Amino acid sequence: MARQAVVILFTVLAFGILVPWYKGFTFLDPRILLAYALLALLFVAPASAESAAAHAQSTEGILSRTGLVVAYGWGVSVLILITALATVNLANWRGALIAPSAAFLSAVLVFSLTASFAVAILSGVLARRFSATGIKTILRFGFLGLLLTLALSNRLLPERWQIILSDYSTRRALIRVAWDGAAICAVVAIILLFPLLRKPHKADA
Repeated sequence: MARQAVVILFTVLAFGILVPWYKGFTFLDPRILLAYALLALLFVAPASAESAAAHAQSTEGILSRTGLVVAYGWGVSVLILITALATVNLANWRGALIAPSAAFLSAVLVFSLTASFAVAILSGVLARRFSATGIKTILRFGFLGLLLTLALSNRLLPERWQIILSDYSTRRALIRVAWDGAAICAVVAIILLFPLLRKPHKADA
């Protein structure tokens, strides 16, 4: 517990204070803010893997812990983002508060939240067959695959997404991407609930 608190403190200091202080107003680039919102996955993925593996044979245990893990991971990312925005304003005060639009923040935070739930529920499903180490490995390869997909988006993604991502530096485009991503993650989380709610067979033990 103490080690986890130190990790969170270090992360908040590094990403909530040092990075935005160094970057100044360029920190408000929508791509950076989206990346900050998705920091939640870096906390949810390992925590959900450990928690799900520990309660692999208890559906109720996995579900009860899922909410706590998501609240922890998403809460930390929101705390980091708020701290970062406060740092930018305090270090570069111009007499008025400067912050992203409510529409943009809503989109990226909802995307972050639904993605966190999808990852946490996926960990619960995988826990029926794999250890915590195995789940973490699968999630790492999954994230790597996602990054490669984005890198090769001009060949792999549908034309509509290619058009949007071709101008992903704009706030409006990223809002659309975030809402689409949130919808996809919500659907994935709901679909994954079905195998998770199925009681494990004795052979799975």
